[in-house]
Amino acid sequence: MDSRKQRKILFLNLALAVFIVSGILFIIDATGASNSYNNTGEGIDLFGTVYGHVVNDYVKDVDPADISRNAIEGILKNLDPYSNYLPPIDYNQLREGAQGEFGGLGIEIATVNEYPRVMSYPLPDSPAEKKGLRAGDVIEKINGENTHGLDINEVVSKLRGKVNTDVTIHVRRSGVEDLMEIVITRGRISLKNVPYYGEIEEGIGYIKLTRFNDDASDEMDEALEEIQNYDNLKGVILDLRGNPGGLLSAAQEVANKFLAKKSLIVYTKGRDPSSRLDLKANDTPFLHPNVPLVVLIDMRSASASEIVAGAIQDHDRGVLIGDTTWGKGSVQTVYNDLPNSAGIKLTTALYYTPSGRCIHNERNFDEDYILSRLENVKLKEEREDTAVDEDSLEVRNEFHTLIMERVVYEGGGITPDIIVREKLMGSIVRQLSIKSVFMNFAVEYVNRHPDLKENFTITDQIMKELKEYSSDDKVFEYTYPGKDDLEKFRKTVEREKINDDIIEMIDEMQKKLTARRDLDFDSHSEEIKQILRREIVASAFGPAARTIAAKEWDMQLKKTIEVLNNPEKYNSILTRGAKTGIVEE
Repeated sequence: MDSRKQRKILFLNLALAVFIVSGILFIIDATGASNSYNNTGEGIDLFGTVYGHVVNDYVKDVDPADISRNAIEGILKNLDPYSNYLPPIDYNQLREGAQGEFGGLGIEIATVNEYPRVMSYPLPDSPAEKKGLRAGDVIEKINGENTHGLDINEVVSKLRGKVNTDVTIHVRRSGVEDLMEIVITRGRISLKNVPYYGEIEEGIGYIKLTRFNDDASDEMDEALEEIQNYDNLKGVILDLRGNPGGLLSAAQEVANKFLAKKSLIVYTKGRDPSSRLDLKANDTPFLHPNVPLVVLIDMRSASASEIVAGAIQDHDRGVLIGDTTWGKGSVQTVYNDLPNSAGIKLTTALYYTPSGRCIHNERNFDEDYILSRLENVKLKEEREDTAVDEDSLEVRNEFHTLIMERVVYEGGGITPDIIVREKLMGSIVRQLSIKSVFMNFAVEYVNRHPDLKENFTITDQIMKELKEYSSDDKVFEYTYPGKDDLEKFRKTVEREKINDDIIEMIDEMQKKLTARRDLDFDSHSEEIKQILRREIVASAFGPAARTIAAKEWDMQLKKTIEVLNNPEKYNSILTRGAKTGIVEE
């Protein structure tokens, strides 16, 4: 796989993750909406005529429900990527995600090798934790039904249910020969918005906010209340990296923790200019205005995350560090007035930051555009200015912050005050991550070392064990650059019956390229150590420990801590380029 193909996979993963989740900056609307356009009736007549011919005259019987659903999906597909038809399963899961509570087991799952697998340590005190489920467990059956090949939404739907009802699962666990039958009583599961908060370094509070559901405000209050009691508080870090968004109301409440009462947080405008809706801070800020604040953002920060980051930047309340955000500046309204508990999610407005910026990026699903951003990741080092980000392929309109009148820009997401990009991982590191080798090895290692301490280090012996573990082709098949092209060439040579010497040359080349696996492993040993330690810690001690483990090599977090430890630097960033005349560095 060549480097462009690797970046393409990275783009697809990034786009899919944001597309699936960031489209949920929404408002639930059960009433539907009227349309004053005269040709609506003509369109309905046209659809009805075509529908009747297909149902009655097509050469084969077709399910009328399937035709209707396909037609709906076709209509929405041609609008934008965030407008979708929501079958009952998807609609119910979206609603549960917004409410932040449901009957379930307390595990995070993903599909690996066609089976659902537990991806992290179960939530504390959850039914899954009480029954001893572990990261890496493969769920092969649910209530007797084989899970092989099931869509992940179907799996989630089968695991969830009414509180105090039972679900029987059969689990395949590494190191255990037989399937394990486990009966779990579903409990009330709350989706945590703040999986971790604490003192990341002496005098510096850290809050990781991963989503914006109904409970986000209360969880932020709990975190900030403890942090404000720290002795010699130097500042607070709000980490919004990877946060794909959520409820508009939750974004308003979270921003209000930092902004003065009656401050404009965001406004939305739809097709009708008179539909503008202003959302303001309703209360006094929870965090004292004199406490320095840094917000961490990246390419996966979207929607509600961008509202909070944009409001803080526009009001000059804090410093933004990291990478330019995704640029998902649209609002979806969920209409649940469809038959059979289905719904549609429809883009109905765009949102604007207090300075008037619309940060929506229409090019988010343009592959060449995203790949151009990824290309630049490895070319740029830290840059401390507020100039137009070179990732933009078009000129962006200038706006100014509301207090210091610093220059900020519209479109293409929120550009941080200090750009610090994480370098792209090496090819073998990405492959080990994508194929879950780190996680699987971590689970097995923790099982073999039950007395593991949280402050352990990755030794040469552990690296040797990982190298041997991943050398098994059944565990990890290393893909070298150009492998697919070389295999196609080999098939062409065989088909055309060209000289056998060429086949031998290709075989020898393939062997040499495969042998590079060990060289790549050794040359990226530091990256591998970092990620492996993080995964072992996460498997053994949970998500909070994972955050602490990453602190050692997280370039963006390191820069944040550096800024908060230097009040003069923090203040200079907030005044850089301002019309008040304070000089930039």
